[in-house]
Amino acid sequence: MEKFKSFISEQKNEQPYHLVALVYDAHNVRDVADNQDKGGDKDEKLIVKSAKKLNLKYNKADFSGLYSTKTSDGRTITTFKVDENGRTILPDSKDKVLPYDKPFSIDPKNTIILPRGLGTIGFTGSRNWFDLIQQFELEGYYVINSNECYNICTSKLLTDMCLKNAGVRTPKTYAIPHSEAVEDTVKRLGLKFPVILKSSTGTQTGVGVVVAESMRSLNSLVQMILLYEKYLPLIVQEYIETEYDIRVIVCNNEVIGAMKREVIKSDVRSNVSLGADASEMELTELEVQESLKAAKAVKGTLVGVDLIPSKNRETEKPFCIEVNANLGFGGVERVIKSKSITETILKTFKNRDNWR
Repeated sequence: MEKFKSFISEQKNEQPYHLVALVYDAHNVRDVADNQDKGGDKDEKLIVKSAKKLNLKYNKADFSGLYSTKTSDGRTITTFKVDENGRTILPDSKDKVLPYDKPFSIDPKNTIILPRGLGTIGFTGSRNWFDLIQQFELEGYYVINSNECYNICTSKLLTDMCLKNAGVRTPKTYAIPHSEAVEDTVKRLGLKFPVILKSSTGTQTGVGVVVAESMRSLNSLVQMILLYEKYLPLIVQEYIETEYDIRVIVCNNEVIGAMKREVIKSDVRSNVSLGADASEMELTELEVQESLKAAKAVKGTLVGVDLIPSKNRETEKPFCIEVNANLGFGGVERVIKSKSITETILKTFKNRDNWR
């Protein structure tokens, strides 16, 4: 009888909602094509398909050109139109009228804001976009993920600090304070070569991560990078040799899927978007608990937690190397066959008890 009452209660709390994805279609700033993305944004198509199946109202709005107006019961959002592939139509210098679409209304009582293209301030995103999200948060809209989470996750150094503070195991990591302090930093950490050199912020799909095989090459890399970008935050990190890493999808304090990603041959990266082989994976209980702890450490509601497995996965903690607050859906949908990850995510929030 109690189970039946619980079921009825859950059903009452489940109801459709309005999902608004805030994106930046010009996010692909790399000089190589993404072979996984032909004919439009696959993440966008997955969200549209899942929202329709779950009877959710869905709108997409591009940060570029977006403006919002306060109303008595919420806001209106005005954004540029999209083409048949779901891509934003940006203004042309010849346009006499900006290609704005009809405004749509949002209400904090039934709208979830899903930022999908905030990027990193100063690299791939504008401060104005973060301030817009903050405005939504201040007015009571449920935002996945919050600005606080994005702020942590867009800094690998800050992420490492938060993870360590929560007791999550991470590789030895330290900021390079000056181009002349590289050798001192490596010695202080007790690192052995090879080591990993990363930009702490502004990286994209593995670009911005390199291996230095010696002190000489590390010094040269740092000096060259800082010559052209004086204030780029660089970090040096312990290199942990592994044949694969694990991407864990955490949604609302629950692990909903995981995939094993093989390290690309003659590389240290394992991004599916760069061509790495991947397969669905079952986690140990310890890996599940560490993933949940990592998500909580960065204040994440929907994140991808990246782990390097330990030699004894049952008893030894994995290394957490990164937490992604803007994970792509396309890769996990192709790899995880047991369920639709996108649909599982959207369905989770039909239960209003999960709107925290």
